[in-house]
Amino acid sequence: MTDTAQQQKKPLLMTEGSIWKSILLFSVPLILGNLLQQLYNTADSIIVGNFLGSNALAAVGSSGSPIYLLIGFSQGVAVGAGVVVSQYLGAKDKKETRIAVHTSLAIAAILGLILTVGGIAVSRTLLVWMNTPDEVLGDAVTYMKLYFGGVLFSVIYNMAAGILNAAGNSRRSVLYLACASITNIILDLVFIAGLKMGVAGAAIRTCWSSPASTATVPPPWRALPPT
Repeated sequence: MTDTAQQQKKPLLMTEGSIWKSILLFSVPLILGNLLQQLYNTADSIIVGNFLGSNALAAVGSSGSPIYLLIGFSQGVAVGAGVVVSQYLGAKDKKETRIAVHTSLAIAAILGLILTVGGIAVSRTLLVWMNTPDEVLGDAVTYMKLYFGGVLFSVIYNMAAGILNAAGNSRRSVLYLACASITNIILDLVFIAGLKMGVAGAAIRTCWSSPASTATVPPPWRALPPT
């Protein structure tokens, strides 16, 4: 293996070299990831608003707050798991690192199932508590239930991305997010503009794009640097 190839595969270590350069190289992919997420959220709103109308856009938007609340909780768990993984990586304890990774993924699977069942069960109640207008309540409930039907894969993806970030490999997660964003937009056009499935199509494309993006992520322990 050449020196160039070895350097490309070398993990990003915050404790070596220039601090500002390491932070910059690590943070830029995270910033790009947030921009990509906003991009496909904006594209989603544009497609729904143009093809389905204002009521459908209002239905999707009204379900956003409870969805982001629950997804944000899962992202917080992923950050916490990343702290544990990074500590074992810093200690160069390969055995405990693998245990932490496997445990984190198991927690993600359990949490994903809980959010799936809980989200579907309380969808209408949450939207009623938010005083969602009657004319959009039905579509909002449909969107939210279908969304939570595939939330398990989003939770697993967030956990895998958190583990990769903990290993100093933030570039991989942004590449996978880019794939998910493109898939999301394409499926939006297929289900909404092509198949005329309405608000249900907007939710179903999320259910399909989440497994697709999760499937592109290799087992996180393969991306961990050697310890």
